[in-house]
Amino acid sequence: MEVGAIIAYKSLTARIKSIPFSVPQYKKQQNVNIINNDFFNSLSYEEINLNDSTETSPVHILANGKVPTIKSIIMYPGLTIHAGDKVAQGNGDQWLCLHVEDNSLYQKGKIEKCNFDLKWINQDGYIQTFPSILYFNARSNFGTEEDKVMNLPAGRRQIVVSKNVETQSIQRDTRFIIGSEAFKVIDTDYMSDDGLVNLSLQSDQIDPVKDNLELGIADYHKLGKYELHILNDNPLSLSIHQSARINAIVMRNGSEIIDPQIEYSSSNTDLVSVDIQGTITIHESGETVITVSAYGIEKQLNIYVAPTIHYDYDATIDGANDIYLNRESTYVASFFNNGIKISDESSFSLTNLDGSPTLLASISSQDPIANTCVVKANSIRKLGTVILHVKNTNGLSSGKKEIKIKSLI
Repeated sequence: MEVGAIIAYKSLTARIKSIPFSVPQYKKQQNVNIINNDFFNSLSYEEINLNDSTETSPVHILANGKVPTIKSIIMYPGLTIHAGDKVAQGNGDQWLCLHVEDNSLYQKGKIEKCNFDLKWINQDGYIQTFPSILYFNARSNFGTEEDKVMNLPAGRRQIVVSKNVETQSIQRDTRFIIGSEAFKVIDTDYMSDDGLVNLSLQSDQIDPVKDNLELGIADYHKLGKYELHILNDNPLSLSIHQSARINAIVMRNGSEIIDPQIEYSSSNTDLVSVDIQGTITIHESGETVITVSAYGIEKQLNIYVAPTIHYDYDATIDGANDIYLNRESTYVASFFNNGIKISDESSFSLTNLDGSPTLLASISSQDPIANTCVVKANSIRKLGTVILHVKNTNGLSSGKKEIKIKSLI
């Protein structure tokens, strides 16, 4: 520890200890002012970023004991730090705050250097990455004497990471790639240390089919494969004062997502604007582009606004993607004109993938007014895929849906 840092640290500590509990607030403020004046002159002074904030915070970072990867951080009076906060230095080093000591003038915390980026795929199929502390053979306790360690059994690892929604969702048997080895979680501890998640890991077998060693992510096959489809005509022709709505769906691993998170933006809001629901408002004639975004995918819908009214008819079918042999399932159709839902009568039919009549399933009943039908899978053990078709009364609005006939076994 440099001499200037030692003097600054001892000076601050001495001033705090010299303030009796009964000292009035204005006296404490005088000490705060003194600390403020000295704070920026220490050799241990630097500016850091907390939790990926773009704003910097003035702090002192001091060597702490015999372990170079554990240090003390003193916050500028009035600033706060919490256990689990990430500290980023200007040189790129990242630290995790393990513990905080609070007093009436400033906060002091213990930080440990992050040495491993924890990567995994969460339940929604997204890659998550968080800086963490990885302990190989031994780890320090969280007491004041960092040279005291506990040994880890062979084939075991421990990881400490900030507590947040994603890290708290890590469950037992979650797998990680560390170096060229696989490890799985055998114990999780969200309670012992404020702001932190403690994970105990055990060596596991590499699965070359499921694990991506190049990216360092286990069970890479869980990565969600998303598709974004715009069902409107593209380009979409409209006229001034005509209402329309973007009809978009998102598929994940081949199945449609219910209530997906979709964003819309117009390249020329003076001509055409679009709200968060995808409803289009026409202001002037001309051409523009609406960008539809979801789950990292972008698609463009070209808009042409003409003086004459244009109609874009479409239909969708909601219901199960699979039916088991000799079972039934109900399907509901919706009809749209320029993305706006309209009322009409429906007519359903079933075919094979090539459009020929099918024996895999049949329509046992349908209600044209309610726009529903009941599809029953065959009982003769034939498996495959059928297409359920629907159209409105005049046939201008039509849609279809693939349904897989599966075995219960």
